[in-house]
Amino acid sequence: MISPSSITGHLSFFGALAQLPTPNRRVASTPPSSIHLHILTDVSPPPVLDLVAFYPKALYAGSSAPLHFLISIRRRYIRATSDPFFSASPAASPHSPWLQAFLYVELLVQLPLAVYLVWRLSSLWRRTTPFVELAAVVFCCLTFMGSVACCAELWSMSFLKLSAKKKSSLFYGTYLPFVIIPAIMGIDMYTRLALRFQRAEAVINKGKRQ
Repeated sequence: MISPSSITGHLSFFGALAQLPTPNRRVASTPPSSIHLHILTDVSPPPVLDLVAFYPKALYAGSSAPLHFLISIRRRYIRATSDPFFSASPAASPHSPWLQAFLYVELLVQLPLAVYLVWRLSSLWRRTTPFVELAAVVFCCLTFMGSVACCAELWSMSFLKLSAKKKSSLFYGTYLPFVIIPAIMGIDMYTRLALRFQRAEAVINKGKRQ
């Protein structure tokens, strides 16, 4: 059972946490251009490649449809890369259950988080907040997990389905960066949060001793 005192303690802890300055002043004063770049690269492809199948067909199916240009971009990408996770027609692409599940996570969680982070980081150019850092950790974990699953599937794929050259290009050039970059960014944001928690705990302990 949660007691009122424990609730009050948690509220005071998070209140102190939110009021603390960014742990590393030198890091915080640096414009997070790398964070922006990674999040923007995550915001751009999903609406163009991954999530087209979720749109109403009237928006993209016909040649005169307003979003039909997304189909053209998708087809050019498939011709250039032979990406086995995509088909030229979004509605006719029977994804594996695991991939379909990740697409729903991308639509319902990752994309909103990415938009939120771009908006917040644009307005808080010189520093991050606990809420931004927590959102970034969640975003990075989800991106990392989805990309690792794609890399594993791609690595185990038969050369009869995908040539060695295309497979290597997709693995190292397209999917692996979405494993490495979120991992680095997630560790950075986790470290910032951990330092905030340490300082908040020190502030609360100091108040208890007084």
